[in-house]
Parts: sequence; C-alpha cells; structure tokens
Amino acid sequence: MPGPRSATVSVHITVLDENDNVPQFSQKRYVVAVREDVRPHSEILRVSASDQDKDGNAAVHYNIISGNSRGQFAIDSVTGEIQVVAPLDYETEREYMLRLRAQDNGRPPLSNNTGIVSVQVTDVNDNPPIFVSTPFQATVLESAPIGHSILHIQAIDTDNGDNARLEYRLTGTGTDTPFVINAATGWVTVSSELDRESVEHYFFGVEARDYGAPPLSATASVTITVMDVNDNRPEFLQKEYYVRLNEDAAVGTSVVMVVISATDDDVGENARITYYLEDNIPQFRIDPASGAITLQAELDYEDQMTYTLAITARDNGIPQKSDTTYVEVNVNDVNDNAPQFLSPRYQGGVSEDAPPFTSVLQISATDRDAHANGRVQYTFQNGEDGDGDFTIEPTSGIVRTVRRLDRESVPFYELTAFAVDRGVPPQRTPVHIQVSVMDVNDNAPVFPADDFEVLVKENSAVGSIVAQITATDPDEGPNKISSEKADP
Repeated sequence: MPGPRSATVSVHITVLDENDNVPQFSQKRYVVAVREDVRPHSEILRVSASDQDKDGNAAVHYNIISGNSRGQFAIDSVTGEIQVVAPLDYETEREYMLRLRAQDNGRPPLSNNTGIVSVQVTDVNDNPPIFVSTPFQATVLESAPIGHSILHIQAIDTDNGDNARLEYRLTGTGTDTPFVINAATGWVTVSSELDRESVEHYFFGVEARDYGAPPLSATASVTITVMDVNDNRPEFLQKEYYVRLNEDAAVGTSVVMVVISATDDDVGENARITYYLEDNIPQFRIDPASGAITLQAELDYEDQMTYTLAITARDNGIPQKSDTTYVEVNVNDVNDNAPQFLSPRYQGGVSEDAPPFTSVLQISATDRDAHANGRVQYTFQNGEDGDGDFTIEPTSGIVRTVRRLDRESVPFYELTAFAVDRGVPPQRTPVHIQVSVMDVNDNAPVFPADDFEVLVKENSAVGSIVAQITATDPDEGPNKISSEKADP
C-alpha cells in the first residue's frame, strides 16, 4: 500500500541589509612624508575605509574635516586619494594633522571621524644662507698678534640638517691678505703681521655655503681698517744740515731757507711732531709746531763763528718716539768793525839830513773782522802827509821821508794817516802822527854886515865896550853860536 506522500516547498528568504555598520579606516593613523618641494596636485597618500554593510550602505566617501585650514590638501571623496594642492614650506609648518571622515551612503548615513593622517613635511635645500648683518666692518690695531680675533661672520639658514649647516670662506683675497676665517665658526683672525703704513684698508668678500644638495650660498663684503699704533719714530731727511748766516742778520730772520722738518709714517697724535732745541742757545729759537728756526738775538762773528744746534723731533704717541738732527750754523763775517790802532797817536823824529825814504816810525792797526774785512792797509790819502814830505808803506805801516827835510823851514810835522780795511764798503780809521825834525849843524853863523865901523873916544877907559857885533845861526842847540862883543 503506498506510503504517505509529502510535498516540499522551497522558501527563499532575502535578508535585507540595514545600515547598521560604521565604515572602518584601514589604519588608525596614517603617516606620510612629503618633500616640501612637491608639485601641486601630486598624490601623497590613498586612504581606505570598509563598511560591512551592502550596497549603498557600504559605499563610502571621504572628506577632510580638520587640520587643513590653509587648504594645502584635498581628498578625492570616492577614491580616498589625498593630493597636495598648495605649496608646502618646511620652514613654515613641518607637520599637518588631518582628521578624515569616512561616511557611507546609508539611510541614515553612518560616519567615522577617527581617521588621522600625519603629513610630515621633509626639508629640501630651498633656502640660501642669510647674513645676520651686512656689510661687515671691523677695525684692528696694527700691533694685533697673529691669531687675534677681529670679526665674527654670522649667517643663518632656515633649512634643516645639512641643508642648514654652513661653512665660511673668504673671497677676493690674495696670498698677502693677513686674515683667515674659521670655516665652521666664522671668526676672522689675524694670520700675519699688520702694517698700517703699508696697507690701511682691506676689502674682500665672505661666502657662507650650506651642505645641501645642491649647496646654496650667499656672499657679503668685508672691510677691515687697520688702526695706527706708534710704531714709527719721526725721521729727519738729513742727519746734518749746514747753513750760513750773516752776522748782521736781523732778529727774526729765518736761519734756513727750507724748514728743517721730520716725517712720521704714523697718523694722528702718533704723527704729530713737536720740535725742541736740546740746548738753550740764546741766539736761536725753534717753532715747536713747524720746526722753523729763527734768530732771536744778534750774532757777532768776532765772538763766535759757528753754532751747532741739536734739534729733536718728538711725536705725541704713547710711548713717544723721537729723532735728532744737527744744524751747523756758520756765521759769515760782515765788515762791521773799523780798524783799531794800537796807539791813539804816534810820535817820531828824523834828522834833517836824513836821505830820502828814511824810516821815521811804524804805525799798526788791527781789525776784528775776518778775511778781506780784516785786512788792513795804511794810507795818507785824504789825510795829511806833510805836503808830500812823507809816504807810508801800505802793508807795513812804515812812515818814510820822501825828500830831505829842513828843520829850519819846518821843525815838526802834524800828519794824519788812515788804516783802511778791504771790506765792501771799506771802513777807515785816522790816527795823528807827530814827526819832529832833528837839527844838524848845516848852517854857518852869519854877521849882519861884511864891514863894521866903530868910533871910540880917545879917553875911553881900558876895558870899555866900544862895540857889540852879533852873528846869527839858524841851527839850534850846540849848533847855534852866541853873539860876541868886540873890545874897545
């Protein structure tokens, strides 16, 4: 007998999805490094979120809800692709924290706001070094020792790491530039001896270069002025000077035509010179500032013919330095002295029978002047020579007779002679000479008549004077006779 029959019914139950699942990001935190020089609209990251729902409930779209205030980033709402849409600058902002939302298309939509993207901007060498101050200027004493620090060169680089690490070097220098720079610290130091008198100003450049790839650099100018120290003493052009000055030079006369001066290679007070006379010589003074030597008292060749002036030039540096020169002043004689006779007057005698050119006496004069000004000659010219009866030897001063004399005509002479020097103009001095003519018995007695008639009274007593006969004799002394009386 047939068994019971059964019927099978297939039931298809479709479970309709309900939007009960929230999208989940594939990572809790996304980290991405982006070079700051990335080109705009470049993709830097793609995020994803999954939703266990189906269909529209599982369709996810994305957006940035915070951390993008400057608008540097954009996200594709469908693909989750994040792009840089504005330039980045490591030096402005080094990290961006983007908060993302993943939202499904359910009704009502569900979303997840926990997506975090850390965009870390990496540095590129896009900033050259910048000097703190420019141009760089400094001063240094020329006595600064080697190794002395003068100037600190500083530059900054806003990049990072090697891109900001700098090295320094000097540019535009030569082998004779007395400075070096520490490549790491930027300190400029003295590398060799300085001499302001050789070079006072140094001009060169400095370069700051970073270690980036490629490296960037900056340049600046450097001026270093070498300051003077008193390392030079004054120097006269000559160690000795020789000058001549007339003894009649007026007070205030310049002793030398060119001012005797010294030079000092230093500057300022180190080169300001003061002049001194080492010895106090009353006849001379020196201007302390100019070195001009002038006469301040009269000279007299006959008292002193030469002067030696020791002149010191001293600078006003610290410590003071000096130099000394010598000026020999030779006094020129001028004819300012007349001849002077050794005696105020002269007396002599000569026999009247002396032959012509007999020496009568010698006169003598001296002259304190020198050379021709002191050479004396003697003359009767414009004087009194006894009407030509006397002459004088010009060099010896011997007075001689010119002809025989006659005491009975001229018993004595009053002569005037001159001592004349050879200066220009000459000076002359007169002297009085008295010459006595000495008698000789050169005249016989002379009666007044050849015949005498005498009358005698016959009663005249014996012994009575009957007449007196007188004879004359022009001679004198024993050469002259007395008158005799005739007996009556």
